[in-house]
Amino acid sequence: MFNLINSEAFFIILCVGFGIYAIYYLWSAFKFARGYILARKKYYEKYGKDSARHVNQFWGWAILFGSFCIFCVYSVINVDPSLEQLKWFRMAYFFVALILFGQMVVAIVKRSALVGPEAIVIESAVIPWKSVVSMDPKKRGVQRVVDVVTTQGTFTVSREMGLLLHDEYEKYRQAKKEKKLEKKGKK
Repeated sequence: MFNLINSEAFFIILCVGFGIYAIYYLWSAFKFARGYILARKKYYEKYGKDSARHVNQFWGWAILFGSFCIFCVYSVINVDPSLEQLKWFRMAYFFVALILFGQMVVAIVKRSALVGPEAIVIESAVIPWKSVVSMDPKKRGVQRVVDVVTTQGTFTVSREMGLLLHDEYEKYRQAKKEKKLEKKGKK
């Protein structure tokens, strides 16, 4: 059994398996990011760029994941060459760096939004304010999140972003009320 674990064939099989998984994961992460970019373009085409405001709450997570990625790449290069299991350490650090990079891309998309007076862009969806059903605050483990329930699905955002979206939604509702009152006053 020990000979199988130390064999070169086993190492190659694991490298290929982890490589396939890392490529698939990075492909999914970039596909997710591309969906957000396309949704932003769709928003700009429909509502214009002037009224849109970017909300970026990803900096802390991006710095955290980025620093771990840099540490892993540094470790791949500078791991002690006298270690008996050198190739295993290098393989582990390399694939952990790739997965952390994918996590960083996902964190950037998940903690970004485009907010406008008529609609919002979350993940890969352009959501008009009129299709927002509710914003439900929840506690998942140690994190406080807000589920934005829309006719297009449910999107989970951070508490801070949920508060910001709630304020923008209230502004939209107030503007809609004032518009109705204006129409009644003109008639």
